[in-house]
Amino acid sequence: MAHRTRSRTRCQIHALRHRFAQRDDLPFADVLPAERVERALRREGASWREQVFTPALTVWAFLTQVIDPGGCCRLAVARVMAWLVAHGQPACGAGTGGYCKARGRLPDGLFPRLARETGRALHDAVPDGWRWRGRRVLIADGTGVSMPDTPTNQREYPHPGSQAPGVGFPQIRLVALFCLACGAVLDAAMGPSRGKQSVENALLRAIAGGVPAGSVLLADRYFGGWFDLALWRQQGVDVVTRIHQGRAADFRRGRRLGPGDHVVRWPKRQRPGWMDRATSLWLPDELVVREVRVRVAQPGFRTRVLVVVTTLTDPAVRAEELAELYRARWQAETTHADDPSSDRWVATGRIGYHRRDGVARTGRVVPATPR
Repeated sequence: MAHRTRSRTRCQIHALRHRFAQRDDLPFADVLPAERVERALRREGASWREQVFTPALTVWAFLTQVIDPGGCCRLAVARVMAWLVAHGQPACGAGTGGYCKARGRLPDGLFPRLARETGRALHDAVPDGWRWRGRRVLIADGTGVSMPDTPTNQREYPHPGSQAPGVGFPQIRLVALFCLACGAVLDAAMGPSRGKQSVENALLRAIAGGVPAGSVLLADRYFGGWFDLALWRQQGVDVVTRIHQGRAADFRRGRRLGPGDHVVRWPKRQRPGWMDRATSLWLPDELVVREVRVRVAQPGFRTRVLVVVTTLTDPAVRAEELAELYRARWQAETTHADDPSSDRWVATGRIGYHRRDGVARTGRVVPATPR
């Protein structure tokens, strides 16, 4: 049984994409000013010549090509011709060679920079009424991306250890930070699916500087280890996550706040291999966290009862609020599933995007009363 929010979100995404794709010109010219594109290019250290396919025009055409159902270069050039004529400029030729060369001259870091700057602008413009208890909430989520099986991709992104040699495709591991209020991607990191510092929490630590102090971070249990929580607390960020799979909750211990709700102290564990000794000594000897038992009341979920862990130990924050906040983390999962482009080949490099959980559903969660 799917949640109605998922159907509504899918309809909104389809409607927005259809509206953009139906236009004959370049719709991104209205939402991504040329000044922003050129400023991002300068920060990337790039230079360009005045010609028909300027960097801004090339970016607008490429983004329009990605969302177009056809997705071919010829249609992108036709849109450029219509845009030039509409703005009183001479039309370019119908050939695709000039556009493809201009697209190849764009620096690799341009689109990630534009995505971060645009996401941050949307995040900063969120009204105060959209915040959770007056605080900004960010969602951390990871996924995997497969690529063509070429020698170059194999060297840079080898197969995961779970795959037999010669089977499968090279994979990239991605971790992104979303704004809960507006859904914009604020930052992202990627790395191989195999090797040192290739796990999702390592990638999240690489972009931890983009989470300002005073924020609340929502994440799944993979990001709920002792040292991860301690590092976020030292940064002034509170975390709401599911209890780590290597830890069990004992509600007979700690300071009781209500049924299935208590505050406990977690002693420091042995220093992990990825952390240096100086950083480990800098962290406290114990961590004060709150554990809340949550019952999932929505049909369709396999997990019926789970434990949410948070560094928000103030009793003024009710257990019901924490349960609903954790449930909001599923918006990242279901938005990926609703995205009509998630099963297509991305035009930037023929990269295939595969959903990690194609049956994820949202559901209402409430604090669970012990039986």
